[in-house]
Amino acid sequence: MEQLFTLISSYGFPMVLSIYLLLRFETLIRGLKESIDTLILLSNIESAELKRIKKQKNI
Repeated sequence: MEQLFTLISSYGFPMVLSIYLLLRFETLIRGLKESIDTLILLSNIESAELKRIKKQKNI
């Protein structure tokens, strides 16, 4: 706890708070990125399947 007070007095409260929040939310941000990447991949696969089905119906 004393270390935290030393950091705040040295660098200022806003900077210490920003670093703390960045470290806290880093794992959340990575998880969201992975979820978005998965959704994009699934969307691309679904689009390719729909195109294939439409092509088969036209033949």
